[in-house]
Amino acid sequence: MLKDSGEKHDPLKKIIQDIYFETSPDGTITEISSAIEDVSKYTQDELIGTSLFDLFARLEESDRFLHELLHNEGELVSFESLIKDKDKFCFYCRINAIQENDSKGKPLRLLGTIRNITQQKEAEKELQKKLDQLHQSQKMETLGTLVAGMAHEINNPINLIIYNTPLLKKVWHDFLPILHQHFSDKPDYKFGGLTYDFLEQNLDQLLSDVDMAAHRIAKIVTDLKNFSRQSSVSEKRPVKVNEAVKNGMRLIRTTLKNAGIKVSLDLAPDLPLIEGSLQNIEQIILNIIINAIQAIDHDKGFLKISTGIEKRDKRVVISISDNGKGINPALADRLFEPFVTDKQAEGGTGLGLSVTYSLIKAHDGEILFKTNTDNGTTFTLLFPTILQEKAARILVVDDDDEIRELLSFALTSQRPYLVNEASNGIEACIKLGATKPDLLVLDIFMPDMNGLEVCRAIKNDPGLSDIKVVITTGFPDHTILTEVNRLGFTNVLYKPIEIDNFLGFVDNILEE
Repeated sequence: MLKDSGEKHDPLKKIIQDIYFETSPDGTITEISSAIEDVSKYTQDELIGTSLFDLFARLEESDRFLHELLHNEGELVSFESLIKDKDKFCFYCRINAIQENDSKGKPLRLLGTIRNITQQKEAEKELQKKLDQLHQSQKMETLGTLVAGMAHEINNPINLIIYNTPLLKKVWHDFLPILHQHFSDKPDYKFGGLTYDFLEQNLDQLLSDVDMAAHRIAKIVTDLKNFSRQSSVSEKRPVKVNEAVKNGMRLIRTTLKNAGIKVSLDLAPDLPLIEGSLQNIEQIILNIIINAIQAIDHDKGFLKISTGIEKRDKRVVISISDNGKGINPALADRLFEPFVTDKQAEGGTGLGLSVTYSLIKAHDGEILFKTNTDNGTTFTLLFPTILQEKAARILVVDDDDEIRELLSFALTSQRPYLVNEASNGIEACIKLGATKPDLLVLDIFMPDMNGLEVCRAIKNDPGLSDIKVVITTGFPDHTILTEVNRLGFTNVLYKPIEIDNFLGFVDNILEE
């Protein structure tokens, strides 16, 4: 009876991608739907008679799942876990299950569903990554405002020190012959608690040290001002990235040679131009190379610099890798903040990468890094190009929140498309009237106003009649789809949708 019911609702299973199962009280599988074959590579027959708990990738998770079932007797339990397929590969699943008891409370069987949520988990990780990047960007903007004010306050008094120290040295040199004439025979005579003999030998050096320290502070202030000046690229011009790399290498060549570091250059030809300042791009490259040189503490230093194009959104990429000691894990999360460094003993101020971050953001770019302790670090710089095509606008319409969000995330995370969403036909028509997209991804079966009615509305509006449409449905043989095709909407994808196929399908339609 249950098997007949499963076959009757096969179209529904295609949409929700859930796997239905039943087990005996001890977890032995007595019934499982054919959908398990698509995700686990096991056949139904292979799983019947085996333990459901053997599918869990981790023993502790199966124990915890069993504990929750027993603890919530007779209530629905929702549980997320790693499940292993026939080849021992793991995927994330959400298991919803309930223990069914007889009238005396004795367990009869376990009923439930399994849903593959691997793509959702990956989407959540990617979203969290984007949120972390946004948080970092906001934090850096706040720091920039704080630093700008601090640099301004320090600048005036430090300038007084810089201007007055040489004057004091000159006054001392003029006074010294007079003091020598009157106090050379009184070496222990004190001025301000210091003997004449000490002053004669050391005051000139003390003043020189003050002058050196003041100039060092002034350099730090200049770096702080550069860091805080987010809009420092005031006059942007077309820039050849490879030219900036070559110029930077010429400037740093002697330093690399003295450090005994070998360099490999792999510059992609015919890169599109970026818009910005050639000097700033050179400075970015130099700062990262200097950071790499400082990280290499052995005599087999190696640096690899490459350029290319990112496939996903066509940005220009500069990659700089070293085989140094890697980034201290304690500093990794704050790497681009001012004064964050583990090189204080060597005179490091922690401002080089902060200025680099600021300059990259001023070019609307992005900086990423990967590091392994004792195995080196790779910095990846990404810059938008002048010739980068305008991103296509896509409206995704589906009443299933999970499907709609999954498709939208794929279109924005793996492609550079601009995506808007609608949860029903009425909302879709409102958004179509407000802003015409380049492509409409439209579910057929929705409440209130279905996809067929949206297609009719498009055909009746001359301003929308040429819009490109992708139909999505889990019912390939339904008569409503025939009517949609008759209206001229023949680009159809059947659920469950495989993301790579979906993206390729969308790319091809937009390129037509």
